[in-house]
Amino acid sequence: DLRSYRIDVAVVAKVGEDARLFALPYRKSRLVLFVPRQHPWAKRTAVRLHEVAQQRMILREAASVTRQIFQAALAEAGLRPQSVLQIESREAVRQAVTAGLGIGVVSEAEFDQDKRLKALRVRDARLEIVEYVVCLSERRRLRIVRALLDIARGLAHERSR
Repeated sequence: DLRSYRIDVAVVAKVGEDARLFALPYRKSRLVLFVPRQHPWAKRTAVRLHEVAQQRMILREAASVTRQIFQAALAEAGLRPQSVLQIESREAVRQAVTAGLGIGVVSEAEFDQDKRLKALRVRDARLEIVEYVVCLSERRRLRIVRALLDIARGLAHERSR
């Protein structure tokens, strides 16, 4: 949409190599697992990656950056999840986890305080996602795009403190 001029600015979790794009790092967020409140892990605050590999996972589609980061951490540790149920939307993953079908993974910034779910950190893996505010380089000087980039830059600076 950016390249075809349908939108001026996007917030994305992955920016490919494209010299036509200007990308401003906006927010870094840890990935967290989430389980239903009745799960045995719900009383914990963190788990280890090898424990996660023994569970059934509810994951987004293969193109999901969250999924790619999570699966890369598992692969780096030489682990594979017991089984994976792939679901195409974040809300459907949330409902499947709530129903007890498995464990989900999401950006901590996107985890809302649903009383039916408990977020858990992974203690022994660096699971982080970086989101970027992106525009076409040729359009970053436009007043409206520049204003949005300035706001994003200011918010990113506040978060880093």
